[in-house]
Parts: sequence; C-alpha cells; structure tokens
Amino acid sequence: MTGQATTTTSATAEPHTAPGLLLIGALYIAQGLPIGFAFEALPVLLRRAGVPLEMIAWVSLAGLPWVLKPLWAPLVDNRGGRRLGRRRAWIIPMQLILAAAMAGLAMIADWQAAALPVVVLTLIASIASATQDTATDGLAAERLHGGRLTRANALQSGGMMAGFMLGGSGLLWASGHLGVQAALAGLAGLLLAALLPVLGWAEPPADPDRHDRPRARLRAYFRRPGAWPVLIAGIGFALPYSGGLALSKLYLTDAGMALDRIGLIGIAGSLAMILIGCPLAVRMIGRHGTGPTLVSALVLTLAALGLWLLPVAGLVAPDLAVVLPASILLGTAGGAATTAAATLMMRFAARGNQAGTDVTIPQAAQVAGETLSGGVATGIAAGTGYAGALAAVLAAGLAGLVVTRAMLARPALRRLDD
Repeated sequence: MTGQATTTTSATAEPHTAPGLLLIGALYIAQGLPIGFAFEALPVLLRRAGVPLEMIAWVSLAGLPWVLKPLWAPLVDNRGGRRLGRRRAWIIPMQLILAAAMAGLAMIADWQAAALPVVVLTLIASIASATQDTATDGLAAERLHGGRLTRANALQSGGMMAGFMLGGSGLLWASGHLGVQAALAGLAGLLLAALLPVLGWAEPPADPDRHDRPRARLRAYFRRPGAWPVLIAGIGFALPYSGGLALSKLYLTDAGMALDRIGLIGIAGSLAMILIGCPLAVRMIGRHGTGPTLVSALVLTLAALGLWLLPVAGLVAPDLAVVLPASILLGTAGGAATTAAATLMMRFAARGNQAGTDVTIPQAAQVAGETLSGGVATGIAAGTGYAGALAAVLAAGLAGLVVTRAMLARPALRRLDD
C-alpha cells in the first residue's frame, strides 16, 4: 500500500521538481566519454606507444564494472546525502572522479613506461562512470514520467553514443592535431562542464515515506512480477546488434578497406543511431507502446544483418554503396531497440521502491549479453569465416526475437504501457 501511494505521488510530481532533459543528456554523454576512450582510443594510443598486446589485453577490464555494478547498486539506492540530495550526492562525486582520472592521464607523457597506471586510471574512471549511471538511471526513473521518461531514454542511448564518439574517435582526431595530453585535458574539461546542469538543479527532498520502505536489495528485484521477462528481453535485443556490429568492422578490415573509409562507415552508423533510431523510437513508443517498438526494432536489426550478409557471403562486392546503407540501417535499428529497451527497464523500475537497483540489474545483463555476443561471434568467425559467423548471429537474433515477443506478452510487461 505504501509503495502504491509513493509511486502515485512521484508520478504526479510538479514538472519544476524534475531534472531537465539537458541535465540528463549531459550526464549520459559524460558516461559515454570514458567508455569510448577505453575501448576505441586507448588501445590505439597504447599500441602507438609501443605497449605489447599482452598489456593492452588488460584494457578489456574497463568493461567489468558495468557488468558487476548490480553488486553496489543497492548501496547507491540506500545511501545519499541530505545536503546535496539523494541522487546528486552520488552523481557529483563520481563525475569529479571521472574528470580527475582523465586529468591524471593527461599528465602522463610516456605511455609505454606508465602503461599500468594508465590502465588503472582507466579502470577507476569506468567504476565511477558505472556508479554514476546507477544514480542517473534512478534519478530519471523516479523523477520523469510518461513522454519525458521516453525522451530521457532516447537521450540515454544517443547521449552515450555521442560520448563514445567524442571519447573514442574524437579524442584520436584531437590527439593528431593537439597532442594526446592536450586532448585528454580537454576531455577532463568536458566532464567538468557536464556537471554544470547538475550543480544548477536543486534536487527536491527525499520522499518522507522513504524511511518506511524496505532497503534496496538485489534479491528484491527478482521477487517482483515481471523481473525475469524484463531481464531476458534486455539480453534478447542486444545479441544480434552487438554480434553484427563486432563482425562488420572486422570483416571490412580483412577485406582490405582503407581505415578512413571504415571510420566513415562507423561514424555513419553511430549518427544514424543518434539522429534517426532514438527519435524514431520515441515517436513509435508514443503511438504503439514499448513492446511493439522493441519487436519492430529487432526485425529491423535482422534486416540490417541480412543486408550485411550479401557482401560477407560474397554475393556482392563490399563497396561503400552497399556497406554504408547496411551500417546506417544497423545503427538505426540499434538506436530504436536500445531506446525501447531502456524505456521498458525504467518504467519497470519506476513502479518499485529501488529504482536505481531495478534498472541496473537488467542493464548489466544487457552489457554481459553484448560482450558475450561480440566475443562469441568473433570466435566463430575465426573458425568458420565471417559468413558462418554472421549466419549464426542471424539465427541467434531470430531466436531472440521469438523469446523477446514471448516475454513482452507477459501481463506484467504489458501493463508498463498503461
């Protein structure tokens, strides 16, 4: 009874108490910056400095906090400062740690001699980013509702991809013109600038009934009706997109395409995700609901993978006229699917009493599924070739579509669109 009253109260909160979409977007862009740096820019910078591949392999640990963050998500939900606000008490310090880690990296001149400190600082930034993500997701799920929550989910997908581009390809471009240290200092400045909307927003006091609620716990998520369907749907949508994305760039590299063209194709896919896929999902969710939007995005993903299969299987040449539309279609589908899945997770979390934890658990499962999909697809490609690997990803995508549709048909998930 208390939970129902609390949900109703927060759902009808005055608009001026809710964080602005600029604030939400700035935080998600900030979260994407260190991810792009770790997975796109850092391996290149280390290798150019002469660091051996055995050391560079440790960079993959930067993704581990995003898989393990459910372990400390209840702490983020249960603890918060009265002075700064329950969510700002986590967001502000984590953002400062992020900026400090990037500033520390900017002070390193010899990356070969300091490879281990570089990896450690990157891991610290990843932990801070993952923790800030839990607080930001909880803030959005608790304070935004209806169309504003859907738009926030579009900002989540698009903002993180924009941050990934800035921290990855953007940092490499800036390093070529300004030098690595100056580019990293600029990245630290961007992270501090992203704090300005947070500092300018006064978080309302916590709900006075909050002390009467149970403390956030991991097992409480799994006791909620619909918890497993949300988690499984989150994994199901991620498998075909991540597997196809991983294979496409490797295939183009081995096909002998120039690096600048591969970069162009990747940027085109990312922009399609931000500018087409995410806004398309917002419109579709408003008209048709979250479930039908997610299913449609999965179908579009399979169509994009089928288009990629044409050059991969040798049916057509891997010309820009073929692979560029395939990349744009895959990016569009990925943006729509990610936005729909994020909306599903946040709507589910908003109806409980531990929003940060209840968003974090299916998100971590999604990240684990993405990592596993990309790794397994690459392993299959090493054994059977790219055509066999992409066919396997398509088959997994079809199975994921069937399972996701079944999960979305559950009454607990259908009610999330009410």
